[in-house]
Amino acid sequence: MSRSRQQVVRMLALVPYLQGNDGVPVNEVAAEFGVTPKVIRDDLRLLMYTGTGEYAGELIDFDLTALEQDGIVHIRDAEFMTRPLRISAREGIALIVALRTLRASASGLEVDVIDSALAKLESAVGDTVSASVDVLLDKVDPAIHGTIVEALTGRKRLALTYATASRDERSDRDVDPKRLFTEQGKLYLEAYCLKVEDMRFFRLDRIVSADVLAVDAEDHDDAPRDLSEGFFTVGEETPFVVVDLHPKAHWLTEYYQVDLVSQDDDGIWRAKIYGADWSWLRRLVLRNAGSVSVIEPDTLRSQVVDDARLALQAYSDDVVPKES
Repeated sequence: MSRSRQQVVRMLALVPYLQGNDGVPVNEVAAEFGVTPKVIRDDLRLLMYTGTGEYAGELIDFDLTALEQDGIVHIRDAEFMTRPLRISAREGIALIVALRTLRASASGLEVDVIDSALAKLESAVGDTVSASVDVLLDKVDPAIHGTIVEALTGRKRLALTYATASRDERSDRDVDPKRLFTEQGKLYLEAYCLKVEDMRFFRLDRIVSADVLAVDAEDHDDAPRDLSEGFFTVGEETPFVVVDLHPKAHWLTEYYQVDLVSQDDDGIWRAKIYGADWSWLRRLVLRNAGSVSVIEPDTLRSQVVDDARLALQAYSDDVVPKES
């Protein structure tokens, strides 16, 4: 289970525990939940922003003076947790769509839990829904899907054979899986690829085979990419760089937002690559030095050359990179 999921599960259990043990020392709480007192303190600070509204009495509160000075936990204003939650028809429909989307990427026991929640929501919403809502995802091999879920649940490394459409070839690689998610009707696996030593996205419909290895997945301290604003969202202000992609860099079109401009007979693809900011784009080009040539903007091109020059000077003062 990921650390963020562990935190959510722990905080859901914290509130009823603290309501039944008011005035408990924070050290006892930490021991009860198998974490450090600092983790519990951080959980409590986050819980203070949790509730059904934004005003006093609608948010969970704690006696911070007692917590900080005496190490004692006093919970307040959490009575709303025992009241049945009322949601509007619109909120119910939104939850139904979200659960159906989640179900499309679920497997095993998760499906039964989601189906149970869906049945209750659909019964509660009733005839207020004028038409059924279906969530359609590209079909993937259920055996591969199940293997990936097994690896995620057991925190095991995966051996994948992946088909790269842009190069019409397959590659074998070992990955440490992070999470499954859906975007634009497709299922993706986010994982740390040991072959390239970086985080990558893998479309499940392009995974040819997957095997769980008898090796624990490592924690590479890479935070999952924030997809709250959309996986491939491009706006008028989104930074982009125009580059020439040599054959070894064609794989970039599989993992990032790229608009192909042209392709020549020598296998050079001219493309726009979009990124969150200019520093990320600069690092991406530098990591693929020799396979990616910056065409524009000139400012980024100059920065890449300067960074490459400084890096090479660490090896030899006589080596100077050519403008490319």
